[in-house]
Amino acid sequence: MLRKVAFVAAAALALGLASLGLGLGPVPGSLLLVAAAVLLAVAASGALTSLAVAGGALGALAFGVAGAASPAAAGAALAGLCFAERSVRVRGRSARLLHIATALAGGALAGSLTAAFGAASLALRGVALVVSAVLVALPFLVDADDPVAHALDGAAGEITGPARASLREGAELRRTVAGEELLDRRAARQARATWASLLRLAEARARLERTLAVGRAARERQASRGEPPPAGASAAEAPPAGARAPAEAVIGKVDARIADHVAALTRAYTAVSAARAAEASLDDAALVGVETMGDSLEQVSKTMVEEV
Repeated sequence: MLRKVAFVAAAALALGLASLGLGLGPVPGSLLLVAAAVLLAVAASGALTSLAVAGGALGALAFGVAGAASPAAAGAALAGLCFAERSVRVRGRSARLLHIATALAGGALAGSLTAAFGAASLALRGVALVVSAVLVALPFLVDADDPVAHALDGAAGEITGPARASLREGAELRRTVAGEELLDRRAARQARATWASLLRLAEARARLERTLAVGRAARERQASRGEPPPAGASAAEAPPAGARAPAEAVIGKVDARIADHVAALTRAYTAVSAARAAEASLDDAALVGVETMGDSLEQVSKTMVEEV
């Protein structure tokens, strides 16, 4: 909820700065427009990613090009491109299309509304900006995958072996506990660091998988052409019996570390859920109150019956 409120504030600021930047001249206006659009894209994404920054910059370019001709088209382009990174994370084709359509429609309405009240009084412009910001925030009604869970799922789709199942499990855990804080700040910091470390391991594992695939493809092409392997390659690629190639040993260690990270995070969040469930079970003030009220009412009923 706090992120959505922050996005509405960022959207109102971005729309106001974007409208102001059109009248400041080419250089300062362009810089202000790009800064406002990147801020909006990062707020929409919830994370500082390269795709979000690129979407914001492209949105600023589209807004500047179409702003004078059609405020609705400019607003639609700005909102659609600023929400591009989040659109990628929406699961399901229908939901993704709905997310894109909502972003374009909300942006078009916001652009038209901001332009219509551009010459009004300051109070009316402020109200128009707030309403426009709410319209731009309409894509949040469509659920999107958590950035970390999306990245883990993407890495799992590129690799083979036991790490794939571990990453899938980690992604599902992240979706379940996204936005949930641990019991204290120190534990929350450690959990965030563990998630970041798991993401780095997943990226390294996927990179290694791609590198090995390129090497295998090159060797297969050489074998199909009948070309001899490079000097020294046969000795390096044929390890002794019972020994593993260095890359396979690294893969085994990385897979084990990924499984350890997922297991540690699962234990931590399970312990938090158990602690909160225990705390809820101990909070019996309402139960005691109802029981006391029931005893009192029963006593009153008995007294009335005896008097009759």
